[in-house]
Amino acid sequence: MRKTATFILTILLYSFSYGQTATELYNSKNYQELVKLENKADKLTPDELYMVGFAFFQLENDNKAIEFYDKAMKKGLDNGSVHFYKGLSLCYKKQYDEALKEIDISLKKESTNQEFMNQKGQIYRYQGQEDKALEFFVEATKLPNTYGEPFFWVAYIYHGKKDFKKALTLYYIALDSVPQKNSYYQTTLESIGQLEYTYTKDYLKSAKAYSQAIQLDKDNYELYYKLMKSYNAAKEYVKADSIFGLVKIAFEKGKLPKEDMEIKTIAIAQFEWNGQTATIRKSLIDPKESLDISYKVFLLDKEGDKVERRFVVEKTIQLEKDGAKHLLCEQDKKTGDHITYPYGWSIDNIPLDDLEKAVKLVLDGKMKYSAKSNFGKK
Repeated sequence: MRKTATFILTILLYSFSYGQTATELYNSKNYQELVKLENKADKLTPDELYMVGFAFFQLENDNKAIEFYDKAMKKGLDNGSVHFYKGLSLCYKKQYDEALKEIDISLKKESTNQEFMNQKGQIYRYQGQEDKALEFFVEATKLPNTYGEPFFWVAYIYHGKKDFKKALTLYYIALDSVPQKNSYYQTTLESIGQLEYTYTKDYLKSAKAYSQAIQLDKDNYELYYKLMKSYNAAKEYVKADSIFGLVKIAFEKGKLPKEDMEIKTIAIAQFEWNGQTATIRKSLIDPKESLDISYKVFLLDKEGDKVERRFVVEKTIQLEKDGAKHLLCEQDKKTGDHITYPYGWSIDNIPLDDLEKAVKLVLDGKMKYSAKSNFGKK
């Protein structure tokens, strides 16, 4: 069912000779019952016709919604709301020119309605006219802030224009302007987290934003992954490990996204090497047997589209008390060779900065392999 923004409508109470009134059904959001009044359309008042149309809109039947809005207007209802919601239904039908006409009428009747002006911006955005959309989103931010959402869209458009500095400033303004119950409040937090991570590289601010987003959406584990990456980038390893522990519990309960449940590793950190990005993934299953993998490191090509090199940390037989329990290895994509390097760890929770150091030694040609094998070769 569609979510709509704050809607205030002054209505008169009209009773039917049976059951609940249209007003009671409307106020209780009982849209399935409300649309059953369709066959009584000729007896309904303009306000009741509007309510039936709104019920059809909520049930995603825009054709019927428009039909009843028109009936309501034909009987004399001519306020901003009926034109606004007819415009929304026309938008969903991608009849943008007609939708714009209705939104313009609603704005003539309620010129300071922020939601109406925001929707005008949306119509242009849907058509790919972002500069025109921006014009009306900015105009909406100047109106009494009863809705909040246009503050997000102004920041979003500057983000798309890659004006990251301005976008970040505007996202923080949006955070103070968009109601928390609006879904774009969480999206604003996520956008702040992203830009603080990638643009300012203020990883603690990034972590703060993702932490706040998680409080609003505690089952969104993609946010946990981003929070871990932020903490690890800030070298707050203990905090990152605590988040990994929560994710691991969720994995054991089968709550993670399907892909992560299947591959059994998650991205916890990344680093840069010669303009390329390397992602570190950690296994959600503790390594027990020899050759079990605890970490994977994927070096992407310069375009960031394909994996160029693939490193792993494998469990090995510990020959001495303080000897290596885990070794750095590589899986050669071209030859299929399994390559072992003379670099290992005697502890299970491998320091990420040391893992990064080891991989970079190989990439820089400063560490040669100690063994190479390919059991698939004949």
